[in-house]
Amino acid sequence: MTTETHRPTDAGAHSGGSAAPGGNSSAYGESLADVYDSLYPASGPAIDSMVGFLEELRPAPASLLELGVGTGRLAIPLARTGYRVHGVDASPAMLTKLHENDSTGRVTTAVGDFSALVVEDRYDLVLTALNTFFMLPTQEQQISCLRSIHDALAHDGVAVFETYNPQVYHRLTEATTRVGHLAPDALLIDTVQVNQSLQSVLVVHTIMGPGGLRKVPEVSRYAWPAEFDVMARLAGLRVTGRWADWDRSPVTAQSEKHVYVVERQNV
Repeated sequence: MTTETHRPTDAGAHSGGSAAPGGNSSAYGESLADVYDSLYPASGPAIDSMVGFLEELRPAPASLLELGVGTGRLAIPLARTGYRVHGVDASPAMLTKLHENDSTGRVTTAVGDFSALVVEDRYDLVLTALNTFFMLPTQEQQISCLRSIHDALAHDGVAVFETYNPQVYHRLTEATTRVGHLAPDALLIDTVQVNQSLQSVLVVHTIMGPGGLRKVPEVSRYAWPAEFDVMARLAGLRVTGRWADWDRSPVTAQSEKHVYVVERQNV
């Protein structure tokens, strides 16, 4: 077992959204809603870069659907920029925290499972950030999600995915423990185990603080870039760009994450 000390960041491979079906992500969101903003701050250079990236694709006041919206870390800054933002999440606790954070009430939300999402409106942008797509635990559910995104996109709309680089976890051959600080009196201990044959990552988040000890499991299923391309095509989409970050830096084997841009296929 290896141990390292870190502070979670939005590039961290163990982080995730909270809109996957089943107990995995909804339970994740319900258990971490009270500390999520400490894990992933809603301001800073990473947020500014993300907003700038989306503005280059479709500037405000474009309509934007965020899947796995969480506590509004991205949705609220985007709404302040002028986007018309609607967020979907499986966790009511996350959405309650979002509305507490959203003092202007600009972000609309719904509780839902986005692997089989049915929406009446069409959006200029669909955003799935912070590894949320990988929290869908099977390939079938990931393809179903991509089909839902296809149907939710306006004719000239684009979808954007932020995922961890599968290589970050796939190369782990033994359990890994990571320790970070949530607050002066609280620690986050993550234990990571990888099943390479299933492309599956199990992270057990252990929170130690004044309220005692709390454990939250999180399971993700990573897809390799070539697999993601094929799944997108099966859903009527095509990948038009892939970068290592919101600054459009090129992907390397050492990149911590991938940012995909996906559009409808031309018929």
